[in-house]
Amino acid sequence: MSNSFGLPVLDQPVPVSPGALRLVTTGIETLWARILAMNPQADSRPMLLSYDVHPTSEGPVLIEVNTNAGGVLTAMQAAREGNECCADWEHGQLEKRLLTLFRHDLLGADPHSTGVVAIVDDQLMSQALLAEMHALADLIRPDAMDVRVLDAAELTYSEGRLRHQNTSIDRVYWRSTDFLLAEPAHESILRAVSEGTTILAPSPAAYTAIADKRRFIEWSSQPELARDETSGLSFRIAETLPMDERATEEWYADRSQWVFKPASGYASRGVYVGKSISRKKLAELPADAYLAQRYAAHPLIDRDGREWKYDVRFFANRGKIIGAAARVFHGQVVGMREPGSGFAPIRVGAACCLIGALAVAQNKLSSCSPRLNPK
Repeated sequence: MSNSFGLPVLDQPVPVSPGALRLVTTGIETLWARILAMNPQADSRPMLLSYDVHPTSEGPVLIEVNTNAGGVLTAMQAAREGNECCADWEHGQLEKRLLTLFRHDLLGADPHSTGVVAIVDDQLMSQALLAEMHALADLIRPDAMDVRVLDAAELTYSEGRLRHQNTSIDRVYWRSTDFLLAEPAHESILRAVSEGTTILAPSPAAYTAIADKRRFIEWSSQPELARDETSGLSFRIAETLPMDERATEEWYADRSQWVFKPASGYASRGVYVGKSISRKKLAELPADAYLAQRYAAHPLIDRDGREWKYDVRFFANRGKIIGAAARVFHGQVVGMREPGSGFAPIRVGAACCLIGALAVAQNKLSSCSPRLNPK
């Protein structure tokens, strides 16, 4: 196990069936079209998306979508660990896909007009993904005259511009979990973005349309995203309901069937698996700010005689998957703190690499080779 960009990387692949990958590929495209039809603002600089999926015996289940997904470079390193045929070539292709997204949503096509770019988070020095932010800065630096990794507290507004010290900030890759720029500490950033003098991605509008967990209430009213008629397997959205739709006693009676999530939560914070929640804790949850999502058990994988849970995070440019990795962990919810947990490569059937498997799932290629150039 190695540590990459702040998160551990595992070298033991997690199996994903080709059929499941085809379902997820088709289903994510379907969901993205549905999201756009509901709210065109979803296409307003969403930046890197992640679709978190639990494989089950009935088919994959979508349990979360994020707009400022973390860990993409760690996932790419995991893919390299699992590559048996063309690790360097594949890594270069994954970087190109990521850069294409950055150019579209944040940087623009001309490095000479990009201006000063800031990758920004709160309490920067305590962030687990600080190393990833610096690595992303290195990746995009050829596309910008100046790239800085900054704490939000270092930014001010003066003379009509957002500034770091005396330098105007033209573009911000927003890594903070204040997705809507609602906190007083971010007022200067909100003002610059509202006035159009600074470009910010992912945008608050995209977050509202895509990653606010209340969207799952709407989406899960039509849960099936893709189906394989031969196997009978389907890719579906986990049923999600407003918690204030039922009384606490009703939720407690069948609590083992549900997971309780804050509508605006992130990184599993404030999430309670129903089978483990006490009556007292359930009653304390603010029902108007919580959702109940149908429980889909994490699949298990044996590693050195011990069972570990996992899910699969698919990184995407809107409705197109550009990378993936399994998140292997112990505990009730996803976490990477216990030794032995981390991002692991996925192994899809006989495919030697991730790009090859994705190409087959998207009906573009029959195999992976450095001679080929998957889009």
